[in-house]
Amino acid sequence: MLYKLFKSVSNEPDFETLLKLTFTEHERVLMLERWRIFDALDRGLSQREVSKDVPCSVVTATRGAKVFRENKEEIARFLPAWRAE
Repeated sequence: MLYKLFKSVSNEPDFETLLKLTFTEHERVLMLERWRIFDALDRGLSQREVSKDVPCSVVTATRGAKVFRENKEEIARFLPAWRAE
């Protein structure tokens, strides 16, 4: 159901509206932070370096690193789109 909802969006302004309706501001900030962490880890930064680069706490970088290690191939599929900005 959510897939169809998000797939129905065909432009960035509508996507931003859908995100605002679906997630709180804090949740949206956390999603961006998580992808910044994935990007930094993929570039080879240590967790301590990630916490300075993103910026975030070392604990947050460590949690992101765990997800990154467990899902590296899947994350790698999406990083080119993340970096396209």
